[in-house]
Amino acid sequence: MVACQSAFTNVSLAIRQRDMKECFGQILRILGAATKTAMNLVPAGNTGGSNISPFKKLPVKPELQMAIDKAKASAN
Repeated sequence: MVACQSAFTNVSLAIRQRDMKECFGQILRILGAATKTAMNLVPAGNTGGSNISPFKKLPVKPELQMAIDKAKASAN
């Protein structure tokens, strides 16, 4: 549920910045992430901002992909 955790962090930041558009967008992402994560539909590289489609795949920097791969390997 990393996508939900990220959206909760983003919503708290939006509240502190008094950015209601971002706050509303993040609440929608939380609802979507709760269902999409369970079905493994969260796209790779998506930054989680409300200005990015929750279905859009974004490129992952090679150094970040190496860190992700390393973390996955150590988890298994």
